[in-house]
Amino acid sequence: MAQRKSKKVREAAEETARRLKEMNDLLLLAEKEEEDLLLNVEDTIKGIAEKNGLFCGVILTHDDLISVLQLALKTGEKVKIPFRLYFNE
Repeated sequence: MAQRKSKKVREAAEETARRLKEMNDLLLLAEKEEEDLLLNVEDTIKGIAEKNGLFCGVILTHDDLISVLQLALKTGEKVKIPFRLYFNE
């Protein structure tokens, strides 16, 4: 009887592990799809802005830049801030 219970427990554990793997695979697929979608949207927005000479972004102040750099130094994360210079006419 104990063997029958341990077999059922083992089967349940194997089924749980299989389901967990399926869920992880689905999560990775969803993350990849989201990343692809965001890159596509970003490229589309950049293309429209460049085509029409539009500014699409955020203007950072000196304090904003210092805050970002302090956070990057504290966390050890790499920071990439693309920029363009605009002149008021």
